[in-house]
Amino acid sequence: MEKLQAAIEIARKMREAERGAPLSPAPSLSPSSAASPDAAIPAPVLDTDARWQALPEIGLDPAALIRSRILSQSASQESTPFDVLRTKILYQMRQNGWRRLAITSPLPRCGKTTTAVNLALALGRQPELRSMLFDFDLRGPSVAGKLDLPQPPSIAPLLRGDRDFADHGQRIGPNLALALSGEAQTDPTRLLMAEATRDTLARIQGDYAPDIMIFDLPSILIGDDARAFLQHVDCALILARADQTRYGDFDSCEREVGEYTNVLGVVLNGYRHGGGMADAEGGSA
Repeated sequence: MEKLQAAIEIARKMREAERGAPLSPAPSLSPSSAASPDAAIPAPVLDTDARWQALPEIGLDPAALIRSRILSQSASQESTPFDVLRTKILYQMRQNGWRRLAITSPLPRCGKTTTAVNLALALGRQPELRSMLFDFDLRGPSVAGKLDLPQPPSIAPLLRGDRDFADHGQRIGPNLALALSGEAQTDPTRLLMAEATRDTLARIQGDYAPDIMIFDLPSILIGDDARAFLQHVDCALILARADQTRYGDFDSCEREVGEYTNVLGVVLNGYRHGGGMADAEGGSA
């Protein structure tokens, strides 16, 4: 594990030297919406507060969350690692003027979805922030399952512009919105690369003005889905697993992510320290 940590640190310094200045933030302007000349009386325009309040609020089962290693709904000793991660991420993103964060990993089973959900709930406990979590692992969406929620509809109509976020989104508390997906897509790469998806996200960002948008993406090395979308985010967090991730896989993942967006950092999951093993998926063993 120490060799993997040392290799990651060396690789990160080399990447920073090669890349130089951070990449520019992803564009966040909403698309123009010129009114039709023969349009009838325009619909009332909701302000940002009203849009958030209009999203249907859902409740969560604390016992079910714990079974899924979701530990950040309330402040506790168990939530501390995710609270620290939240603070570090917010600092870096504010320093750079970034709003869109992707979370990915070299290969599956590194804890990326668990981390994404815990981070979103930790952000939701910050009353001055508005946060959004999008399930963009479209071949195997699992955020709803982590939260023990009923299977949601497909996210595809939302991304294509056929459904408004007001009709798809849900809310946990006053300031955390979810865009869930319950139906696996057969060709998600095309959907994630589409201009309609870019326009939909710009429209959501313009309408709801979130401080941070988190996208749970597929693992990098299993297909093109994550690569297709990374151009639409400002930065990415990579999950690696000390007892599973090979350095070659991590190195390939970090290089590929760095081609499309800024690498915000790496979470090394499952590392051993002292007499136990700390795990970003929850607790210690």
